[in-house]
Amino acid sequence: MNIFKKIKKKWDSWYYHDLDDGEEEVWEESVPGDAVDYFADPDHRTVYVLEALGQMAEAAEKCDALQAEYDAVTGLLRDIEEIEALPIKEKRDIMGLAEKIVQIEKDRRTILKKSAHLPEDVVKVLERYEKEIPDAIEKIHEAEDYRVLVKKDLKRLDKERKNGRILKQRLYVTLGNAKGIATIIMVALLFVLGILLFMRYKFEYDVKLGYILAAGMAAVSLTVLFVKYNDAGKELKRLSKIENKLITIHNTVKIRYVNNTNLLNYYYMKYEVESGEMLAENWKIYTDEFSKRIRDEKLKEEMERYCDKLMSALHRFRVKDPEIWTRQAEALVDPREMVEVRHALNGRRQKLREQVEYNKENAIIAKNRIADLAKAYPQYLSEINMLLDKYGNPESLL
Repeated sequence: MNIFKKIKKKWDSWYYHDLDDGEEEVWEESVPGDAVDYFADPDHRTVYVLEALGQMAEAAEKCDALQAEYDAVTGLLRDIEEIEALPIKEKRDIMGLAEKIVQIEKDRRTILKKSAHLPEDVVKVLERYEKEIPDAIEKIHEAEDYRVLVKKDLKRLDKERKNGRILKQRLYVTLGNAKGIATIIMVALLFVLGILLFMRYKFEYDVKLGYILAAGMAAVSLTVLFVKYNDAGKELKRLSKIENKLITIHNTVKIRYVNNTNLLNYYYMKYEVESGEMLAENWKIYTDEFSKRIRDEKLKEEMERYCDKLMSALHRFRVKDPEIWTRQAEALVDPREMVEVRHALNGRRQKLREQVEYNKENAIIAKNRIADLAKAYPQYLSEINMLLDKYGNPESLL
């Protein structure tokens, strides 16, 4: 029995593939050399190139949007430098206007705190981004809903890939069994033929019928095994093409998920919340409570006058975005607050820079995928360049 166990163990290690080692699945980049038959199909080549171009276009679009925000943040940092470089007299005038605004803000917060019980730091954020928060709430909700959809897509793709790998494992078992049974049949045939030869020459029996029966049974068995083996091989090729396609789709969806997550993290950091629902709830309390108080309306009118004066003063000193300083006037009064503002802006700019670099890297990877495809299959170079020209990419691989 031990010898049969050893033979079976060696057999399994030779014919069966270890497709589940218990480690976390890693979705690797689809490489042209992985599936020669896959790229022999012109439709597959077209889809592969168009998906890479789509990733490049999406990365460029994201970079443009991120660059606009990056430039705005950089402009605010330059405004800080301009403000800090002002002469003492001008700086004192600006601080006087800012102190008036800060005092009015404190009065308004006092009204709000008596009924709404919002933390003071939350109120400061709501005041700072008062004009843009309604749109921001909508954008965050849309991004959160989109993240849910993308996560579902990733789970579905992962499930499909795992199911495909289970089917492939079964097919490898079928192939291994077919080879093993074929070997057993051949050994059995040789054994039977040996016995028949022995009977013929030793006892002079007529064993022609035995030859015919042995050969016929072996032929039928081997034919059935060959058909099963051939069908399993074809199914393996089909599943490999599907898996390659799933990997490509997964890469595209994952990039969208990372971009969406980065965008949400940026919004959460900017508005100092943990979700769109939290921001919407804070905003509702903020607007409801202030709208109930006549005194707050008067304070707002007074604040607008001082804000206009502050913006006019800052505009004279080459500050490109004076309006935002009316919503963070405390930084003009307290140097420590200005340090916090600068630190927050630098943090936002670093996040934006990382997102830009991430998308640039994805664009380069997508471009290299097309170049690798052309390099691996030079016979399709002309076709690939036609696709690049047709869909607006000016670069040629020639």
